[in-house]
Amino acid sequence: MHLKFPSVRSARVGVVGVAVSAVLGLGATLVSAPVSVAEDLPPASGTTAVFGARIIGQQWLTERTLELTVDSPSFTAPVQVEVMLPHGYAADASRSWPVTYFLNGTNHNQTLFRTAYNGEALTTSYASLVVSPSGDAGYWSDWYNNAAGGPPMYETFVTEQLIPLIDANFRTLKDRAHRAVLGDSMGGYGTLMLAARNPDLFVAASSLSGAPDTNWLPGAAVHTVSPVLDTAIPDSIYGPRATNEVNWRGHNPVDLAANLRTLDIQLYTGNGILGASEISDPTAAGGCSLEAGIILPETQSLHNTLVGQGIPHKYTAYDWGCHSPAMFQQQIAESLPRFTEVFAKNTPAPTTFDYRSTAPQFSVFDWSITADPNRAAEFLDLRSVSNTGFTITGSGTTRIRTAPIFRGNKPVTVLVNGTPTTLRPDSTGRITVTVDLGQPNQDQQYTLGATTNLRTSVISFLR
Repeated sequence: MHLKFPSVRSARVGVVGVAVSAVLGLGATLVSAPVSVAEDLPPASGTTAVFGARIIGQQWLTERTLELTVDSPSFTAPVQVEVMLPHGYAADASRSWPVTYFLNGTNHNQTLFRTAYNGEALTTSYASLVVSPSGDAGYWSDWYNNAAGGPPMYETFVTEQLIPLIDANFRTLKDRAHRAVLGDSMGGYGTLMLAARNPDLFVAASSLSGAPDTNWLPGAAVHTVSPVLDTAIPDSIYGPRATNEVNWRGHNPVDLAANLRTLDIQLYTGNGILGASEISDPTAAGGCSLEAGIILPETQSLHNTLVGQGIPHKYTAYDWGCHSPAMFQQQIAESLPRFTEVFAKNTPAPTTFDYRSTAPQFSVFDWSITADPNRAAEFLDLRSVSNTGFTITGSGTTRIRTAPIFRGNKPVTVLVNGTPTTLRPDSTGRITVTVDLGQPNQDQQYTLGATTNLRTSVISFLR
């Protein structure tokens, strides 16, 4: 993308009042500061489309922030995305940069980072693009929509369309080692959910007073009613928990904690007591009960789960904090330097990883897994996946296509629970292993009265 960097020639004052439903208690009315606006760019000038997304409009909001209008089948109408460029981006056309994705909280949009949190000031010395899509009240998920699926599809948009679109149109370092994600409140949940479901896309993630455990019933109630804010029926996101708990758990960071082992994780929470920086904000007290009653226990739950599984992470529990802009600004300011440190490491893809999913088929770190099509929805667990083998737990006949770890046409001896078989790699250096995990379960996992029998198999590759 050939960006035309503007000089500010006019000014526009914009006041954005974002009123969040009082019953949800997710924040207060936010008012944006006036911003300088540069000349508009011609629609989609010099942009590159990717599969599923194209830029149909672009406009400079400030000297550093460009608003994109993106057309995608993930939504019923085009959406706006803000791209905040680092200082020095225009000066050195040979340099490529890391990318940080910011996910907003409930009922907010792509402007939140720049306006409410004064994002340009927070990133004065931060050497990364900051990309802010709009999450509305969608919990950054592909909605269940009473089993119909379809739009809105926030996860698909971010992971399969927006990331490639940004990499195709800006000078980015197009690898996992230089891509991070953070978000506040609902966006903190989305940050950890997307990172856990897509650990091969992000090297670092920071939850800013997020709600990362939907097994906590007060928080689950918020998930249930949030679609109403987008004029949809309750439980549109994952379906009713009583009949679709497996779908809830398949997105829940606590249930997916093992998937976070390969990332640098930061967790932040307040305690529901007004801090010195919040006292002057007349709306801050409205978030105290949310922080104390939902954010703190859910963040503690994930922290305890990560500790129990021996997964390193940074956990910061403030002795103040009421889900206010002042608190989120503090958490952002603490998160970004750690991202910078992680980017500098140029972290390679892990040689060993764990991953669990309820999806019928999925790919992660270039491995592809297809569960038994006759199996009801349930978790499939992969443990210690590496070029020497893996452990798998689930039911039914499961196919695993490895990453391209076998070079040449030499046959590979595969031990399945100690029994040898010989497989020949394809032209890309992959083999496909079929594993019998017993009869496929017919009852959806976690439903009342369900019978779930899981079998574990150990697969080894002999070189």
